[in-house]
Amino acid sequence: MAKGIKSIKQQQVVGTSVYLVVDQWHDGTTEADKNKKVTWLCFAQDRKTPLDTRVLDSKDSYIIKIPSKLAGSYRYYVEASLSGKKDPKANTGLDVFGTATKKIVTSKWCTKPDAEDVRKTYVFSYGHLVYLGLETEGLNGDKVIVDVYRRVPGGGGADDDQHMDTYTNVQVIDGEVNLKMGNTYKWFGKIKRPNATEEFYVKVKDASGQYVTDGKDKIHARFLRIKNQVVSKNVETPTNHTPTKVDKPDINFKRYEPCRYDKIIVHDKDSNKDAFDFTLYDPLQKKNITRYETLAKSNEEGKTIDLTFEKTTNKGCFTKPSHKKEVEIYINGKKQRTEILKGDNYALPIQASANTVLLRTSPEVFFITPDSPTTYRVVSRTCAQPGNPIEIVVYPNVEREVAFVLTMLPTYNRERNLKFTKQESLTSYNKEKSLKLIRDEVETLIHTKGGFGFGLQAKVKVDNIESSIELGRTKSQIKRLIDFYYKLNEYLSMFDAGNKESQDLEYKVRPGIKWTFDVEPPNIALALRFTNRKVGNTQQVVTQITGGVALKPIVKFKIGVDLMSLLQFMGLGGKIADWIKNVLEAKYKFTIYVIFEAFLEAKGELTMAYNKIEGFGPGPRKLQIEAGVAIKGGAKSTEFVTVIVPEPDGKPQTVKVEKWKGEASGTTSFVYTYEISSDKKGQYSQHKLEFTGIKATIVVYSIKQGMKYNESYRKDFTIIEKPDEPIAKSEKEYTI
Repeated sequence: MAKGIKSIKQQQVVGTSVYLVVDQWHDGTTEADKNKKVTWLCFAQDRKTPLDTRVLDSKDSYIIKIPSKLAGSYRYYVEASLSGKKDPKANTGLDVFGTATKKIVTSKWCTKPDAEDVRKTYVFSYGHLVYLGLETEGLNGDKVIVDVYRRVPGGGGADDDQHMDTYTNVQVIDGEVNLKMGNTYKWFGKIKRPNATEEFYVKVKDASGQYVTDGKDKIHARFLRIKNQVVSKNVETPTNHTPTKVDKPDINFKRYEPCRYDKIIVHDKDSNKDAFDFTLYDPLQKKNITRYETLAKSNEEGKTIDLTFEKTTNKGCFTKPSHKKEVEIYINGKKQRTEILKGDNYALPIQASANTVLLRTSPEVFFITPDSPTTYRVVSRTCAQPGNPIEIVVYPNVEREVAFVLTMLPTYNRERNLKFTKQESLTSYNKEKSLKLIRDEVETLIHTKGGFGFGLQAKVKVDNIESSIELGRTKSQIKRLIDFYYKLNEYLSMFDAGNKESQDLEYKVRPGIKWTFDVEPPNIALALRFTNRKVGNTQQVVTQITGGVALKPIVKFKIGVDLMSLLQFMGLGGKIADWIKNVLEAKYKFTIYVIFEAFLEAKGELTMAYNKIEGFGPGPRKLQIEAGVAIKGGAKSTEFVTVIVPEPDGKPQTVKVEKWKGEASGTTSFVYTYEISSDKKGQYSQHKLEFTGIKATIVVYSIKQGMKYNESYRKDFTIIEKPDEPIAKSEKEYTI
């Protein structure tokens, strides 16, 4: 069974240095053999001419440094051996070459091969041997084309200069060209009227026909000077006079000391709180990411991001002073500290920066201001990685949202006397709108004027700090557009035969059971949210754009019955109680009510999300049907007072509300939900039924004429908490 080194591999490239290590051993190699010294052999491109031999430990790396001058198509052959000799049967090594930008570094004209430059000290004659010398980068081992041009005095520049000759297959050896031109007499015959002294230069093309420059100019070797004199009519074949042996001193081989780390890995969590590992630096995979973006809380310490410098060692450091197992920390370009690594891991404390003062004082300015990240620069220096900085760029958790709600149609509302079909109006306690008006003022004010309403709001949230942006001017503009609807509604109500007076009169004369039937049309809600999002297994923080449409409700039905109106049907005692109630209400100008309601409501939501990494994706889709009951009772004044309510543009508006009121209410419901969402396994659908608990509210207030409303007392409390788990929930059904 064969034993020994089966193959070697390229470990990494640092600058112009190529690191090589043992890759595979033959099956017959024992562990003892694998720990023996290894002989590294470097040969010229012919794989025969030896250039370097040295003995290293089996786990050490062998470095061959190829400067730009020797970079190009020329291959150096490197092999590793336990026997100290090249494998006579198989090529177990690697061809190593360097890469650099193709360039002409220097040029000269000489009287002898690779001699001194005589452009300023000597004038040639036609028939002399002329030697062109070029030093190059990135062309070693290549063949180039050399074109000779005569400068035409008084011409329009290089475009008017005369092409004299072309030399093909000119070999670049050790990064140099030393070309003998033995046919200058032929140039003389191409010049119609030679000047006393002519000047010549060259252009160089690579094998693909592209001109090679000195970094700026494609004209080289300005100028070869030849006087108007013929010394020989002999013509010699052009030849390259560069020595054919490999220029060994220009190749630097040295023992690699293992002061290095193998990888840099960051350990982070995405916006879904799922942990992942991301490799920033891995020379074997030719991976070197210097910028990594993540999220953190603003102005709050405590979060760290973990970095692993895998297999860090400072053994045999060849710098003075020796490298230490430590990292340098910079924040926004300023050095903060140097910390010692414990093992291979380092926990970097990170914190985002957001202007929370601006968020509180001027959220509209914060809304349009780009988020400024905090940049942490981490540097760990080794001999193999003398300066390999990593930037951890930390963005704040910021959400920006704009929402618009629109109700296009008035609520269909019918209040009937069961004994007769004539419509009658219940007192306003059954509409809930007076309380909504007082709490939400402007938006509900629109609802009270015909059911046509809108809401427009923007907000910004940083961590747990949220600021709303008042879009008063925009609201005012929208309101002016729909003022016509309000006025039209008011004018039409003048022709309504069922006005308040006739309804009240009929109620007194022909009493019956009072009930209501309401149908609420859709409320359309549109929202657009911009969120900083960390995507797992990537180096980036992206802007997540989420758009949503909600219909709340799609439709809602509500039936209510005034239980007090049933007293008149409860025998003699009931009629007496009803008579006493009516007398007291008329005398003291108040009314007593007990309302029982049952409702059925359907709601729907649809969202869509996009970011530049994950693309478009459907968000959760939800359909809910809620069925419930409510009861409320109390007493309130039948007298009204005028209160002042500001409109969106700041102008005051007067509205009539009850002078005083005391009310207690309770509600409960069951909610059925059909939801389409997704998790790590994919998209799924699910059904569930929930009990919402029982909630109650007590409200007592009193208002004086001309004053703005101020609640005297209000308390919300829970009689039965909503259970943590639904009553019933189906298994997730995943989409194939």
